[in-house]
Amino acid sequence: MNEEAFYDSEISPKLMELAKACEARGLPFLAVVEYKANEIALTQTYSSSAGIGFRLALWAAGANGNFDSLTMAVQRYAAAHGHNSVVLELVKGAKP
Repeated sequence: MNEEAFYDSEISPKLMELAKACEARGLPFLAVVEYKANEIALTQTYSSSAGIGFRLALWAAGANGNFDSLTMAVQRYAAAHGHNSVVLELVKGAKP
């Protein structure tokens, strides 16, 4: 059994059980497993009330090493919800 199959059959169901228990209490949950270099699996539950720290962790995990993807997720959120980031203000007018 390879690592992905092991994750799918043994680990994922246990993580989902924990995620559901957290979800029932309104607790955001995120688990990231890298079963092979640059191959990840996410188990997550969260609501719109999740804080920015949780969202950053979720976006970083989902980006899987792609900094542009992470940065664009942060920029989309900031555009929709506002921010207090000096860096986002500095790059707002920057051209590629």
